[in-house]
Amino acid sequence: MKVIVSSTGPEMGSEVSQVFGRAEYYLLVDTEDMSAQALKNPATGQSSGAGIRAAQFVLEQKPEALISSNVGPNAFEVLSAGAVECYSAPPGSVKSAVEAFEKGALRSLSSANAGSHSGMSGGGVSERPADSSAEEQLEMLAKRLRELRGQVADIVDQIDQLTRE
Repeated sequence: MKVIVSSTGPEMGSEVSQVFGRAEYYLLVDTEDMSAQALKNPATGQSSGAGIRAAQFVLEQKPEALISSNVGPNAFEVLSAGAVECYSAPPGSVKSAVEAFEKGALRSLSSANAGSHSGMSGGGVSERPADSSAEEQLEMLAKRLRELRGQVADIVDQIDQLTRE
């Protein structure tokens, strides 16, 4: 079986990327012999639509499944339309994620598990630099919380509007 794993690097020992649409690489892995082909993500530099473009690129590779830590709603929709099942991977190497997949230990996603634009700088899932101070981390988290509150307020407004119609 051929699976694609979002990755931070071009090797099986690389970490599974915390984002799908802006992952540096995708590893196309043949689970029969654990051979892998590293594919540079053509969508990493896009100013918008990275998840959709990345999902289209993944579909071109014809995998049977995708393994990633987080998949946003637009990418999930494209992958689902292309009949590629998505699985959530815990932190760890690409190799360990594929091995967990083979054992049936990964959770299949029934919907996106990340918000729109979550791979963008300053939003959604992000990795904190190890050398950042607690104060810098708190400031970044407070900013993310303000953004999330704004998103929730927008959703509530949309729900209110739809229920009034």
